[in-house]
Amino acid sequence: MTICEAIAKRRLLRFSYGGHEREVVPAAYGPHKTTGNFVLRAYQVGGTSSSRVPPFWSLFEEAEMSDLTMSDQTFPENPDRYDPDDAHIDVVCCLDAN
Repeated sequence: MTICEAIAKRRLLRFSYGGHEREVVPAAYGPHKTTGNFVLRAYQVGGTSSSRVPPFWSLFEEAEMSDLTMSDQTFPENPDRYDPDDAHIDVVCCLDAN
């Protein structure tokens, strides 16, 4: 299972990040423009966060994710304010083009 596979199959991802369990709609994946670290742009729809209550857009560093799993649950549409030209990702390796 890869992040790109979840994007292509329009499946939710679940993972732990920053001490919180997250459930997200994956949107774009690639190296960050300034750090080069691989990141996921996603819309968090479930779980928790230390800074805000879902739903919200966020950028997640792949190296900081743990227990990454792809859900059987699909999403039919891209969330509001979806932008395929993510300004923080240098080269988008996978993108939800639907």
